[in-house]
Amino acid sequence: MPFWGDLTYLHLPWQQASTQLLQAGQLPVWDPFLYFGMPMAANMQRAVLYPGTIPFRIFGFATAAACFHGFHYWLAGWLMWLWLRSLRLRGMAALSGAVVFMMGGGMLSRMPFLNHLAVLSFLPALLLFFRRPALLALTLAAAFLAGYPPFLLGGSLLAWAVSAVLAKPAVSWGRFAWSCGRGWIAAGVLAAGFAACQFLPGAELFGLSRRNGGMGLEETLLFGYSWRDLTLWVSPLFCSGFNPAVNWTRSSYAGCTGAFVAAWGLWSLGRRRVAGLAGLLGMVFFLILGDATAASRAAWQHFAPLRFVRYPGNLAYLGWPLVALLAAAGAQKLRASWRAPIFLLLAAELLCYGVGQAPLAPRGLFTDPGPLSSWLQERIGGRRYLLSPRALESHSGFGVRDWKWRLYGLTNDPYRLRAAGNFGEPLVPRTAYDFMDLLYRQPSASAAARLLPGVGIGFLLTRAPVPATPLLCPEGEVLWRVYRAVGKIGLAWALDERAGESLSADLPGAPLPAAAEPLPESWPRDDRFEVSGSRAGWAFVAEPRYPGWKTVLEAGGAARRVETLPAWGAFQKVRVPDGPWRLRFFYDPASWHAGLLLSVVFLSAFGLYWYTLALRRAREGFASR
Repeated sequence: MPFWGDLTYLHLPWQQASTQLLQAGQLPVWDPFLYFGMPMAANMQRAVLYPGTIPFRIFGFATAAACFHGFHYWLAGWLMWLWLRSLRLRGMAALSGAVVFMMGGGMLSRMPFLNHLAVLSFLPALLLFFRRPALLALTLAAAFLAGYPPFLLGGSLLAWAVSAVLAKPAVSWGRFAWSCGRGWIAAGVLAAGFAACQFLPGAELFGLSRRNGGMGLEETLLFGYSWRDLTLWVSPLFCSGFNPAVNWTRSSYAGCTGAFVAAWGLWSLGRRRVAGLAGLLGMVFFLILGDATAASRAAWQHFAPLRFVRYPGNLAYLGWPLVALLAAAGAQKLRASWRAPIFLLLAAELLCYGVGQAPLAPRGLFTDPGPLSSWLQERIGGRRYLLSPRALESHSGFGVRDWKWRLYGLTNDPYRLRAAGNFGEPLVPRTAYDFMDLLYRQPSASAAARLLPGVGIGFLLTRAPVPATPLLCPEGEVLWRVYRAVGKIGLAWALDERAGESLSADLPGAPLPAAAEPLPESWPRDDRFEVSGSRAGWAFVAEPRYPGWKTVLEAGGAARRVETLPAWGAFQKVRVPDGPWRLRFFYDPASWHAGLLLSVVFLSAFGLYWYTLALRRAREGFASR
């Protein structure tokens, strides 16, 4: 089973945690185990609502991933073949182009990225259904639910550019844009309705995430191509030491055979189409160079949409359909007797490159929690743990087993261990991320330890021993060095009137007052919890204050809705009366209900329309007989 990179510490926990909730009869709407707590279904990259993830709900991860990979690689090749055939290319020529697309270095390098692979497999469908709004709408919706919208946006722009280049010379650009634009607007509206159950909560999360304003230049320009790396579009053999599992952003090869056939296709096409396709390919090369040239750096620096693109190498996917088209066109121009041998040579070369491209892991690894998870499950008692920033920076170990066992990324999620710090998740609510960043910016472990008890962090995991401090008690070594926070630890606290009033809405500079007392907190489900007490004043609750959470105060035999106030940046506080009281929190986001309603209405109307149309055609056919 291929097991590396994001597949290890993102997609495995995403799919396993979502499946656990669905099999338990709960909607996967909130995840209390990552980044102090964050939305689950609203996280677009999880692809909880994408039909392609159904195998993960039925089978173990290894079997489900094999089904997922097999289906999407087949889908990519089949849709590319259909599009090339729609351009009236011969079957063997179209097959050559399809193989270049589905087995080339670009698609194979996306094996660890399930959401990338799923969206990219739909790229040929955007070209195939360019003038068919109904099928285009289904394609756009499916690709959006698949979990990586940036690829869908870029793929749509590419479909317009390629279709314009391939349009008949007699058709003006204005006429082309008008005739196709109406269909795309209709398809876009339909697709937005179909996928509203993901789109509305996802848009809400994006707007509240740390990436809602884009990324800094130092992040967007990581992992671009150099001039020498452009030879990797031909073969990985042209770059010594190239490892496609590690250097996946620069893996775009078509093979020596594929590159030769594509070059022949570019040479043999008409002048206008050659100029158009070469210009598009040149633009892709310009963008993926990133920081390698002053001009490409200026484009990334000043063109605002590129702030939302992570890594110049990620834009290489825009060139893969172009190379596949050129390879098919080149195969078309070959003698008929050469087409089959060239196809076999092309497929064999790509297959040789692909074998062994990703590190492998035994199937048993996916159900093996490892010593650290088991140790924490026995001792953590509903509290949180924190991986130190030095632990996060550590990449040494003994292979894929180490990556899974050390709780890198989000791998704590399926074990229901509450983490205060994770890495790898792109859409994290800004307030929760800022508090995690506050902990990681502390000058020492002892400085960070002052804040740990107040937000329920009971254990700190570090790579190396930390200086002795009365705030941390060493617990031994379990893959990491484990330290237990000393003193009162709680996820909810009782504060008197004065302390509660003074509790800042901004990030804290000091721990909670010594007079604060922890309150009992219980979680009957992942999307609801309760806090109880009997002391008048304020309750500080170290759970994220996020839209959709509702709070009910039960006291004196009555229950009423109350509004919480922000506290310590990410969290919340609420005034409570004297005598026994209970706070009930439940996650019931309006964005989820509105999105689900819209999706049901649009899908029902769409199905009814096509059912009525099919029924009418059947009646007309019967009457004609």
